[in-house]
Amino acid sequence: MSVYKCMTITVKSNFNGQRLDKFLAEELNQSRNQIKKAILNGSVLVNNEPAKVHQFLRPGDIIDFEKKKTEKSPIRKELTNEKTPNLAQKLKTFFISKTIRNTPEIIQKNKNYLVIEKPTGLLVHPAPGSNEPTLVDWLVKKFPQVKKISDPEALKRNDQTYRPGIVHRLDKEVSGLMLVALNQKAFEYYKKQFKLKRVEKKYLAVVHGQIPLGSGQINFEISRSSEGSRMAAHPAGSNKGLKSLTEYNIVKTSKQYSLAEINLYTGRTNQIRVHFQAIGHPIVGDKLYCQKKFKKQNLESERLMLHAYKLGFVDQKNIKQQFSSQKPKEFNKFNF
Repeated sequence: MSVYKCMTITVKSNFNGQRLDKFLAEELNQSRNQIKKAILNGSVLVNNEPAKVHQFLRPGDIIDFEKKKTEKSPIRKELTNEKTPNLAQKLKTFFISKTIRNTPEIIQKNKNYLVIEKPTGLLVHPAPGSNEPTLVDWLVKKFPQVKKISDPEALKRNDQTYRPGIVHRLDKEVSGLMLVALNQKAFEYYKKQFKLKRVEKKYLAVVHGQIPLGSGQINFEISRSSEGSRMAAHPAGSNKGLKSLTEYNIVKTSKQYSLAEINLYTGRTNQIRVHFQAIGHPIVGDKLYCQKKFKKQNLESERLMLHAYKLGFVDQKNIKQQFSSQKPKEFNKFNF
């Protein structure tokens, strides 16, 4: 049976412990009875599991509204009537298939983990308000055993907050190598390796402007900006954000661009993108972090020119594993 996504809500911390049907009734301006019908009809999922009317919520829970193609869904009828135009606009009147056309490539697979190459443009986790397919959707479909992998504390609480094998992330626009756990034991092992900074990750980036050949460091602090959708950089020692360190080596350069190999010592949200913007050399194709003077050049770029090309870790048998990925074809047009 085909399923078509309609709307996604991520539960915030201030709604911890609230009952699902009450939360949805208030959030969507619907009666509790209407919400109850939608839940019983199977149109509401929490963390990719069928919801229960008397279910209690926890921060980070992901609530999905879905419509089965072969059934009539009461929630769509109720939520698109004239009395709730704002909600109808949110939900829209069409549904898109959760089919991933640009699928990840499996580099290596064994019983404990996958190493994959994520394409640019693919979200790792569902995002609030987004109904597009994600890496998690692909993983759950192809490797069903990952569906109920979770953080140990969540398992103890039995709160059904699942992390289907994802031990680290890449931004939607970033391509490259990722490690995915295929069972709970592997998930906990590799999460710990990342926490202890024992995993090697290196990136390639094309940045605007000419940077002298050789190595350098960027250590601006990073915090959430007042705009919400962006991160902000602050001078080291300002105590306005979290300490963040990026090391780079400029290997090739031209009048307009530089090719950088990048190593992260911290893993803040959008760190590479924020740091290179902060030193006046934003990554080519970055629509979110870019100075106005590079706007025209950015519009000509097919994608964000950032690629995770090396991944190294010690596996559960204490064997060092190393993987590398060739730079994407879009990098070749810069003719370094």
